[in-house]
Amino acid sequence: MLKTVLFIALLAFLPSTYAQYNVIFINPGHANTNVTGPFWYEVSQLMRDAAEDFDLNLTIHYANRNHILMKELVADAVKQSPDMLVLVDEKGVLTKQLLSLPAFSTPIYFLLNRPTDNELRALKNKGINIAGSVVPDNVQAGHLLAKQLISKAQLPASIYAINGDHTTPAALDRKTGLEAFTVQHAQVNIAAQGVANWSSPQAYRQSLGLLTHHPDIQVIWSANDAMALGAIRALNEKKRRTDVLVGAINWPLRAAAEKIDVCIGGHVTLGALAMINIHAILANYEHKVLHQKIAIFRPHTQKTLKLVEQIHSNTLAINFKVFSKEHKTPLLFSIESLMNEASENAL
Repeated sequence: MLKTVLFIALLAFLPSTYAQYNVIFINPGHANTNVTGPFWYEVSQLMRDAAEDFDLNLTIHYANRNHILMKELVADAVKQSPDMLVLVDEKGVLTKQLLSLPAFSTPIYFLLNRPTDNELRALKNKGINIAGSVVPDNVQAGHLLAKQLISKAQLPASIYAINGDHTTPAALDRKTGLEAFTVQHAQVNIAAQGVANWSSPQAYRQSLGLLTHHPDIQVIWSANDAMALGAIRALNEKKRRTDVLVGAINWPLRAAAEKIDVCIGGHVTLGALAMINIHAILANYEHKVLHQKIAIFRPHTQKTLKLVEQIHSNTLAINFKVFSKEHKTPLLFSIESLMNEASENAL
């Protein structure tokens, strides 16, 4: 009995880093591969790996691209009072909802899509604890994809742009990056644009009609890999695949990567960075940067393909603690560092 009492007393004095914090992530996508691709599944896989390294108790709920369901999941998560709630402000629907909820103390961390600066101020003024955010530089993504495609195309070049949606910051910024590139290059123009809601079937249906009316298209720029595959299906039916270059944002799995001419990605890794940052916040490590925007995008190569295959098959062997403030010499979180760590620790 005395030993038990002493053990319990000792636990009370252990550092806070040994406490298991509860984190809930409302994933706007699906728990598996679907018509919008495997991206959100892979985000979850990386987050689980990082959470395990930091002994974070991570629970993931999937909204299945249903924004009504996403709002319900957010409301339920707030009632559970986790130590941190991770949200994706897809289509900008969460600020209004959070402002309408009864007062709550759960800190919010935004991943991949965050509210605007004005919306963040409104949330803070309401007393909502915004712990931080990490988002990719999607303008870089749109610009880089266009640059990679045009480097392979014959000039002058006409582009068909397939955008993700009308409202999500990621979609709008990727479009902005593409448009900035075309302004800088007089021999490149956007001949047509469409919105396919990140969906392969929608991109296929739209591309069938558009390719009929725009026989001059030489390049298809797609805001994600699923829509690119839909466009490729349409090109195949029109017997025009060899005449048109197709590029996509996202690192797809091998079977899809082999069909697309140019892919860029890297933002799938930012869920892991969110877990690293959240651990630092909860464990009271120094964490100076509240909101991060990272130029994370890189072209898809054999090395990144291996990384994606490992993520999807849950065989990724990275100790995410090497990027943490608790590490004596923390590494900079980057695609290059992740690939090096994955290679050195390969199973």
